[in-house]
Amino acid sequence: MRPVGLSDLDVAIRALLSVPRGEWRAMATDLIAAAHAADQWRESYGVAHPGGGTGSLYAQATLYPRVATSQCSARYCAALGDVLTAHGAHRGMTKCDVARHRFVLGKLCLYGIGNP
Repeated sequence: MRPVGLSDLDVAIRALLSVPRGEWRAMATDLIAAAHAADQWRESYGVAHPGGGTGSLYAQATLYPRVATSQCSARYCAALGDVLTAHGAHRGMTKCDVARHRFVLGKLCLYGIGNP
């Protein structure tokens, strides 16, 4: 999967917010896996995956409905945590590494830094 930036996270979070809370972790895991598969396809064949996606989390998340959000709410921050957990698991990060990333980005979210 291509490197993940703030815009990738924002679009993935807004896709998660369009489904019930109980489905967030599974959807985040699916988004990460699909982006990885699309990136492998792109690297192998030199074109975007026919089902959509170029290997970025952003491209994969845009294939799903998304909610509009103008502020960093508690739900937004919770969805951010689920996306980061799925991304960390995909990268083989330890639970401690994932917790540290969630803490730092959660603080940024609470202070409105990088807010869409």
